[in-house]
Amino acid sequence: MPVRLMAAIVLVAPFLVVSAGQQNPQDAHGVFTGEVKPVLYVSDVEVSTPFFRDVLGFDFLGYANHEGEPYYAEMRAGTLKFGLHEPMSPTQVARVGQTRIYFRVEDLASHRTRVAARSGNPGEVIETEWMDMFIVRDADGNEIVFALTDPERHSIDPW
Repeated sequence: MPVRLMAAIVLVAPFLVVSAGQQNPQDAHGVFTGEVKPVLYVSDVEVSTPFFRDVLGFDFLGYANHEGEPYYAEMRAGTLKFGLHEPMSPTQVARVGQTRIYFRVEDLASHRTRVAARSGNPGEVIETEWMDMFIVRDADGNEIVFALTDPERHSIDPW
């Protein structure tokens, strides 16, 4: 049975880059399209891709190559896309394994069972005031969080 991942992604990154001359975010209404492209830095994109596709259940859309070698994998969760990217600079090397990304699923227990059956080593379900979730770590240490929000049980909808 195919896994249906919903199109909500929350990315938690340890930094925000704002360069000189950028608009103040409070003045940016109407500037943004509402689309986001999360990227997880991984040490080997050809090792990470099968894990995200076959174990976690994401759609693999293809590789981008640099000098004939894959360095980037385009993945899809529902209608949104995200990337797995090999580092191409010392700054990017430092970011490998440093990201947590959230994906909303319709049935948390079933998805956790599928991930476990595929040797994904999911963590225990964590119940919070705003969602129930479990965490899977990829080979580099990135945290992939699968979550469910039920308006009858959770006081906040983070999506």
